[in-house]
Amino acid sequence: MSSIVSQSGKRRHVARMIGALSLALACGVAGSSALAADRAHTIIVGLGGQINTLDPLRADYNQTNTIASALYDTLVTYDGSKLTAWLAAEYAYSDDAKSITMTLKPGVKFHDGTALTAKDVAFTLDRLKKLGTGVASFVNGYDSTTVTDDTHLTINLTKPNTLFLPSLSKIYILNSALVTANAGGDDGQAWLQSHDAGSGPFMLGDQSQAVVIDLFKDYWAPEAGRPESIVFRRIDESATRRDELLAGNIDVGFSIADRDAAGMGTNPDLKVVPINASYQADILFNTSTGPTADPKVRKALRMVYDYAGGLRGIRGSNGKIANGPLPARLDCRPDLPEVKQDLEAAKALLAEAGATGMKFKMSFQPVFELQKQEATLFQSNMREAGIELELEPIAFPNYLAALKDTATIPQMMLLEDFAQVPDSGIVLTKGYRSDAVGTNRVGYKNPEVDKLLDEALATVDDAKRCELYKQVQVILDKDSVMVDMYGVYKPAVYRLGTLADLNASMLVPPAEPADFRLANP
Repeated sequence: MSSIVSQSGKRRHVARMIGALSLALACGVAGSSALAADRAHTIIVGLGGQINTLDPLRADYNQTNTIASALYDTLVTYDGSKLTAWLAAEYAYSDDAKSITMTLKPGVKFHDGTALTAKDVAFTLDRLKKLGTGVASFVNGYDSTTVTDDTHLTINLTKPNTLFLPSLSKIYILNSALVTANAGGDDGQAWLQSHDAGSGPFMLGDQSQAVVIDLFKDYWAPEAGRPESIVFRRIDESATRRDELLAGNIDVGFSIADRDAAGMGTNPDLKVVPINASYQADILFNTSTGPTADPKVRKALRMVYDYAGGLRGIRGSNGKIANGPLPARLDCRPDLPEVKQDLEAAKALLAEAGATGMKFKMSFQPVFELQKQEATLFQSNMREAGIELELEPIAFPNYLAALKDTATIPQMMLLEDFAQVPDSGIVLTKGYRSDAVGTNRVGYKNPEVDKLLDEALATVDDAKRCELYKQVQVILDKDSVMVDMYGVYKPAVYRLGTLADLNASMLVPPAEPADFRLANP
């Protein structure tokens, strides 16, 4: 659920782009170590998974977001935990929080030289509303945009919505003329799979062997030291990324397995750093259908997993056992207890629920080695509790498609997730409102939670809104909507003495807080 947030103009784009490689990594494009590149001006990045599309509509899909955040700009962005203007020069809510007036910065150009105008903002939001998928979930409640002139506009909402403005930090603004000219029969979705229509610091380059982005030299916010090109090579296995780093074939590797990172920390040519993100590993229950619709069953299954063993043995103690449904680095979290393994209590509760001897199924992404190990550990723990668990591999795009109907949501899904926007309200509203189809990954329906979230949506007072979000999390914990395993960080490695080293302040966000053990202290 997030995204990495920048602390400077340098980091705002490239760090957000690369640092936001999520827990739910699940896409990329094939590459070759023989890729021709001017290494003096190029950074080669190794990452896992497949990129299905570069349409920023699917920037909720982390691999797409990795590239899109370099090709496109947003109206607002985050500087640490503070929301700040980006393409917008000024913005303000109306007194009733039902509209937002905005003034755009002058002099912004798209990659084809077209000037950014308010019409492009209106086009982007209208397209999201029409297509209703992907990051459209971030702008629920959007009604229309009134364009006053090229730099002034008003975004009209269907009801008061204090979360709309921060949600715009995930909405990449499109060149309306270019997308319209290539709209085809699907509003440009096919064209945007392999083209860009952005105004960001990089533009899409050659894609014959890997995804390449090239510096946009007319970028409206130039920053010294940006590389001329960044090459993204698909390398699914952590061990292969490690070997390619050691061989000098790539400059940066993300989501390096702890065992591989540990062996690289003493290499004088490499630097191991933690990615600064709110990652959390969870097992999500389908709370609407099947045996996991029973909260007693869910509570029992939460007591089966060996949290301490998984964190120590699989994650190398690089994290902290979770205590609630939201990542620990978000605000407005109640002080909830950690769930501990208790096999005997789990057996007793399953017997009370009449679920003894029942068979369960859990989906997981085998492309990620750590998740494969965690799935196997949970299966072993379930066996210790006398429960049969079938493991079912799933690709992330297929998982997203399954979320459209509560009947097809996996009974259990092992997922590493992060806060795409550092706002507890956005995470909770997207994740647990009854009508949040496609983003409510547990099929959760609770009128009391809906009421609290609606009240928070219309509450301007930050402290009062925060208390409402805490109440929601207490209810979610009581209802056992997930096995909230642990918060973790993802080691990244880059080569010293390379352009990646010179641009490390852009490429690699700062370290995790003190309650996380650093890989290279």
